[in-house]
Amino acid sequence: MSRQFTAGTLRGVDTLGGDPPVLFVNGGLSTQRQWKRVITRLDGRYRTVTYDARGRGSSNTSTDHSLRGAVDDVDRVVEATALRQPILVGWSHGATIALCYAAEYPERVSGLVLIDGVHPVSVLDDMGRERVRRQCRGRGRSSRLPSVLAPGVRLGSQDRADLVIETDEVNGDLGIGWEALRCPTVLVVPASDTAGAAAVDAVASDDSVTFLVTTTTDRARILTEDPDVVAAAIEEVRRRRMPDPDFLAPTAPLKLASPSRSS
Repeated sequence: MSRQFTAGTLRGVDTLGGDPPVLFVNGGLSTQRQWKRVITRLDGRYRTVTYDARGRGSSNTSTDHSLRGAVDDVDRVVEATALRQPILVGWSHGATIALCYAAEYPERVSGLVLIDGVHPVSVLDDMGRERVRRQCRGRGRSSRLPSVLAPGVRLGSQDRADLVIETDEVNGDLGIGWEALRCPTVLVVPASDTAGAAAVDAVASDDSVTFLVTTTTDRARILTEDPDVVAAAIEEVRRRRMPDPDFLAPTAPLKLASPSRSS
């Protein structure tokens, strides 16, 4: 049984199930439909909540597609659905949002599954950022962007470029975000992911973080080709979670600042 809900300009689906609840955070150029196969694998064992970000899917358009706004939207969904300490599951851009939210509001999250994202490195220099802008305007190609947008994504070329560039900038400063975490976390990385080595180094001494490796080498296909791995990661976090609000509180929660918008 499921119900549709609204959270400001956002639209989502809340499906009844067992505890703990699981809140899914989409990739930047995707909609909530990306989670269909993962949720099917969970087979009703959890209450699941999905939603479309601003300008995607069933949600309304917006002039603000910043990561700061996206983190605030997670909180709007949590409040609109009255979720208590959900497990956050984020893919790509959504993984960065989930980590930033958990670091800023540690008492509200009981665990994290971060899929192909949140590598604490920035990979775009000035030339790389310009390549992203050209690709978003339809000239040139970039391996960091999907060649075809998901149906229902209504972001203009400037917004798409800003999303990729800002996420890269925030990822480069995520060391403090990792340090702020106190909840069990599973990283799901594609096979032969060299960028994931930075994440391994960042959390090598953190006993709360474990890794699961997918069978696919195509990061864009993790959710369609390896939903069982993502479901297993959720199960692992559930097994290790400690639903005690005090254990999650760090000494200095991260407060995400909005990076400057690209011109």
